[in-house]
This record gives sequence, structure tokens and C-alpha cells, in this order.
Amino acid sequence: MKKLLTYIFLFGFLLTEAQIEVKYHFKSQCNSLIEQDSISFELQNLESNESYYSEDSKVKIPTLGKYELSVTLKNGKYERSYEEKIIIKESIIIIDTLTIPTILFETDNNSETEYSKYFKCDKVCNGYEVDYFENGNKRLEGNFVEGNAIWETEFERDGSSIKYYYDKSNRYTKWEYYDQNGNLKEYFINKYKKKHFIQKTYDAKGKLIKSELKIYYPLRKN
Repeated sequence: MKKLLTYIFLFGFLLTEAQIEVKYHFKSQCNSLIEQDSISFELQNLESNESYYSEDSKVKIPTLGKYELSVTLKNGKYERSYEEKIIIKESIIIIDTLTIPTILFETDNNSETEYSKYFKCDKVCNGYEVDYFENGNKRLEGNFVEGNAIWETEFERDGSSIKYYYDKSNRYTKWEYYDQNGNLKEYFINKYKKKHFIQKTYDAKGKLIKSELKIYYPLRKN
């Protein structure tokens, strides 16, 4: 029994020690100073959907894998944010410097004002705008009116993308999913009613896959 307890203790200790520490530094493409204390980030495991939040520019995660990185920059009552998918392959300790995109989504986190706009550096997005990864590949492109997107496409580092369309109330009306070669994989369309909406999903050839009744509007994540 004593040996069993020892093994259990050691196993628990190893599990604790196996956590991966991820520490990120950030640099701006907009030639503006960034206070590291104003930046926080979240890593969400795309397999388990578990989220892990940063503290002092670092976060501990239990496993390697594919994560969605959500970065928030605070400036008084306003917050600017962006997301991207990353693959964590290394273990134990990861230290990296990430480049903040030029195009960010700004909110004031006030449900009464419902304020939200896209900015490119310190200028409100208007007309066609595009942002790039460090290697020159597109990161985001879209058409905007006074900071609000009519449509936008968000690219992953592997070249795959999702194109979003919006109505005048900033609700998603259509999503299109594309692979690394720019081929349409599937899409869905939302039809809004007074208290609910109907979401219809189609394959690349336009064949209806499923139709769902949903209660809450899929508003853009702040």
C-alpha cells in the first residue's frame, strides 16, 4: 500500500511538472509604443475547448496541440483585439515575440452602447483594407464603412480562410470556408426572425447539409 501511494504521488507530481509555460512578447507594426501590462491573451485548446488565461505575459497549458490565440490590448475604456490559430509543438517552456496586426477590432465592452469598429493602426477602416503576415501572405482583408465591416476574410497561416458577410445590424449573414488552395469547402446562411434565426449549411456545390433553428444572434465576439 505504501508503494502504491508513492507511485500515485509521483504520478501526480509528474503531471503537475508536465505543464507547458508559454510566454509571449509583442511588437507593433504601427510604430507605436506598447505597454506590455496593457496586453493579455488567452489560449483555447481547439480539441478540448478548454481556455487558459495569461498572467504576467505568460500562461500554462497542459498539452501540446492546436490553439486559438486571442489577444486583447487595453486602452482606458477601450479594448482592441485579434485572434489567430497557432500550433504548439514544443514542450516545457516557450518564449516568442509576436507581431500585432495593423487591423484590430475595437470595443468599449458596454452592452448599452454596442460600440465596435475596425481600426488600421489609429485610423478607422474605410473602403477596402488589407493586412499581412510577416511573410507577406494576407492576414485579413475586407470592405468597411466607417469602421464597420460589410465583408471580411480572415486567413490562417496555412492559407485557409473564412469569409464573413454582415447586415446593417452587424450580424453575420453568411460564412464561407475555404481550404489552403482557395477552394470553397462549405458555407452557411442565416435568416433572421424577430426572436430567432434559421441557419442553413451547404456544401461547396450548394447542396443543403442541414437547417437549424437558433435562438441567439451570432453577434461578433468582443
